[in-house]
Amino acid sequence: MLILDIMKKVLRVSKALTVKSPARVDVRYEAMHHPARYRGEHRVDYETCIGCDSCNKICPTHAITMKKLPFKKQNIVPEVNLSVCIFCGLCEDVCPTKPEKSIVLSGGRYDMLSGGWHEDQDDFWVHVDVPQSYIDSRLEAEEAARVKKEMAAKKRAAEAKAKAEAEAKSEAKGEQEAVEETSSKKTTSDGTPDFSTGGGS
Repeated sequence: MLILDIMKKVLRVSKALTVKSPARVDVRYEAMHHPARYRGEHRVDYETCIGCDSCNKICPTHAITMKKLPFKKQNIVPEVNLSVCIFCGLCEDVCPTKPEKSIVLSGGRYDMLSGGWHEDQDDFWVHVDVPQSYIDSRLEAEEAARVKKEMAAKKRAAEAKAKAEAEAKSEAKGEQEAVEETSSKKTTSDGTPDFSTGGGS
């Protein structure tokens, strides 16, 4: 029995030496486990974001700032300071875009939560990098919409002017007909109608 116990202990120790223990994982840079409710770094979709500023207004720690974009409409997108964020998820809950939210706590890098070893504070920000091609396409679409709106306004103005001129001509014609009608009614010198010409009634 004694020999059997010694063999079991030797086997257990040898197994512990050969198998990598989870405790040897550097949790500053690698997660020990990923629970189902883990939130972590945000993901921002600049294409669906409508720039309503709701996420910024509801954030309890003011971790969100709105980045300006060179557009006339929907010209702001959220950027998140992860060193201030408490990962409550209110920004995602209040986002009105459907069917997908424009800001989502997507998991991302675990060291944002467990570490603090980065010397550059920019590593703690979720920046939104909008490609220049998307900016150019949006600006072209806005310019096309502006030209279309101006053309429609000019067309409405021309139609209103034509309608006003037609009404003015109609009124002038009516006045002229009224003058001709009154002038056709001849009267005698004493002011009584001249029934001989059919002008009186």
